[in-house]
Amino acid sequence: MRLLLWLSIIVFISSLFWPRLLDNNEIIFCGVLFISLMLIPRLRILAVIPFFAVYFSLYTSLALTGSFFAFQPVTNLPFSNSAPLQASVDGRNHSIVVQIKSLISDQNRGYFRAKLVELDGHHLSYSPLLEMRWYAPTVKVQENERHLFKVRFKPIYGRANPAGFDQQKYKYSEHIGYQAIIKSHIKKQKSAFSLRAYLYERVLNLSDSLNNQGAILALSFADKSLIKSAQKALIQQLGIAHLFAISGLHISLFFSCIYLCVAYFTQRFFPKKYLGWFSWRFVNLTALLGAFLYAYLAGFSLPTQRAFLMLLFAVCILSMKRKCSLIDLLGLTFFMILLWDPLALLSLSLWLSYVAVCLILIVLWHFPQFKNREEKNGEIFGFTKIKHYFKFLLLIQFSLSLLMLPIQLLSFSSFSMLAPFINLLAVPLFSLLIIPITLLAVVFSVVHQPIAVLLFTIADRLISYFFIVFEQAKFAYLSFSYDQGSLLIFFVVLIVVLYILFKLQHVNARLSYFFTFILLSSVLLLLWSEKQNKSHDWQVEILDIGQGLSVLVKSQGQSLLYDTGPRYPSGFTTAAVETLPYLHSIGIERLDYFVISHSDIDHAGGADIINRAFLPEYILVGEPLAPPALQNEKTILCRAGMKWSLGSLSVKVLSPLKTGTNNNNNSCVLRIDDGNYSLLLTGDIEKKQEIKLIVQYRGDLKSTILLAPHHGSRHSSTNAFIKTVAPQWVVFSAGFMNRWGFPAAEVKLRYQDQNVRMVNSGLNGFIRFKITTDNIIMQTYREDLAPYWYHHSFSL
Repeated sequence: MRLLLWLSIIVFISSLFWPRLLDNNEIIFCGVLFISLMLIPRLRILAVIPFFAVYFSLYTSLALTGSFFAFQPVTNLPFSNSAPLQASVDGRNHSIVVQIKSLISDQNRGYFRAKLVELDGHHLSYSPLLEMRWYAPTVKVQENERHLFKVRFKPIYGRANPAGFDQQKYKYSEHIGYQAIIKSHIKKQKSAFSLRAYLYERVLNLSDSLNNQGAILALSFADKSLIKSAQKALIQQLGIAHLFAISGLHISLFFSCIYLCVAYFTQRFFPKKYLGWFSWRFVNLTALLGAFLYAYLAGFSLPTQRAFLMLLFAVCILSMKRKCSLIDLLGLTFFMILLWDPLALLSLSLWLSYVAVCLILIVLWHFPQFKNREEKNGEIFGFTKIKHYFKFLLLIQFSLSLLMLPIQLLSFSSFSMLAPFINLLAVPLFSLLIIPITLLAVVFSVVHQPIAVLLFTIADRLISYFFIVFEQAKFAYLSFSYDQGSLLIFFVVLIVVLYILFKLQHVNARLSYFFTFILLSSVLLLLWSEKQNKSHDWQVEILDIGQGLSVLVKSQGQSLLYDTGPRYPSGFTTAAVETLPYLHSIGIERLDYFVISHSDIDHAGGADIINRAFLPEYILVGEPLAPPALQNEKTILCRAGMKWSLGSLSVKVLSPLKTGTNNNNNSCVLRIDDGNYSLLLTGDIEKKQEIKLIVQYRGDLKSTILLAPHHGSRHSSTNAFIKTVAPQWVVFSAGFMNRWGFPAAEVKLRYQDQNVRMVNSGLNGFIRFKITTDNIIMQTYREDLAPYWYHHSFSL
């Protein structure tokens, strides 16, 4: 049974590395294999492999697309949707009926989630979850209401870079495979009362004047949309983000709090002789009901579903008073979570919370004095009890900080050195005071509003005092490059392995020697792989920043960044979430050259962020930028004829000769050359400027790699320009399914006619060219660096 359990879990985990989901023929093959294995007694246990492989594929396809088959939808099956969602991604408007699944405030009226109920008049047998985007909201919608919209569909296709937040993976873990861009609201079809929405509106109004309204709503309703951006950054820098995301910690703490209170009440007023066997069952049921209500307030988000399911399953197992080892209990709960929601594997919160629980239990197992303490007279009183409690917390915090460090670095490439000390106070403060006060205030918001306001004010003051005390601790938040992170992870693993070896020496010397051999082999393999990764002369890397441009060129320890990506009206910049994290991850602390091709917001949008973070040695701009985009006394204008060296490369400015009225043609055009291969960076130049370059330079324009002018606009990339440059590769830096239609079909045809290999960051993600004296190796994120099914879209 144990082997069956862990084999099933391994099959689920293996799906993280699948290049794609199973298609129809592969599912049939798995079905035949399953039946064959079931007929052979000795191999019967292996039947779980094809069974759960098919289960994962079918579940994932149904959850994300509304169809059992992701790539070949079948509409004649029972319970299948007669109007496949995938076929609706056609650039046309469609009428849909949706049921709103998000709490709506003024801040997120244009961004919410909804269940798709009807598509073009067809009622769906299964309703997939959609991400709704409404750029000009005309009416206010609310949770549980049904509305008829005219929309255009777009598959979820997040920006794909080696560092930064993996948005597509996160959206899939939340069961969102498609985005609906609302073109118009037709009518409200159905109004439905939602107790959660009602409570949310009351709390929203009562807490409107409080400084920490966003934090209060996050702790009570799992709505983080009102937390200010500066406060979000501070929460991350202090290492307490887990306290503001309702998940396993909150659900289990709330369960424990109710359990202890009800247990004390029943023991005091209803002794066991009156309730008998029902006594502890009553306590468990009451505590589970409280945890269920808290999960309801949080909207039964997937993390709360998983936390409640794990809690329910653990309580049921323990309540049966059956012997169950710790490892079996952990395995069973993990298996039940994956059976309930296989897509939970993509969720970082699952791994963080589950690993944290396992580590806590391992620490308690290894230090039993904290679990089975001999106490005088059966109890611990006063100072001794407090000291014992804080020693226990200190042990847990430092153990978690050390053992969770690898996951932290792999996921975020950063952590706070003071997080263990901060959490030592923050966890008791939030779990024993702030969260109970906040939830009590939510109850009183219906019963007696003055008391609710008082309680919200107390919670607000406590949160404010906490941030005031620890605000200066943000200096301890450190970011690490990939190499630095790998070194830290290696040292943590080394400490753990050496500790295990020390323990094993007293038990089994041969096993100790085996682990030592594995450790030394791993070190040698790491050093060899590091040497292999650095066996190139120079690199060109095009980041996937949506509709815009950001290119990094590296040679012999020197670096040049060309453009930064866009800035949006909300203030969001891709430089902050994509370019900056990637530069940090590869160890760049200071840029040698920073070039802004021209002033367009999709090229210069993050100039100020990059300038502050990396203090470039030289800054060049194609045309003056309006403040505060870039304010630096080092800034100089690009002019044709400028030359400099970048490591072993020569860099030459080809354009502009002078600043004109057309900002696209003011783009700073660079040609980077190693004597054998070359790169041409063109910004947004158009046909007129292309002709000038051909006349001015003729054969000197020839380049191996070309960044397509103006993202592949039909107003650029003329036949004459392509013929003169004669590139082997052309790179289109454009957003996925962008509204301008870049790259234009006619432009792609021109490059195709001249046998130029094309690659598109909007489709392929991050693009890397490794260039040596002998050849060029081109890699993309979706096809080479992370070629997994969840980095591709569900579109026909």
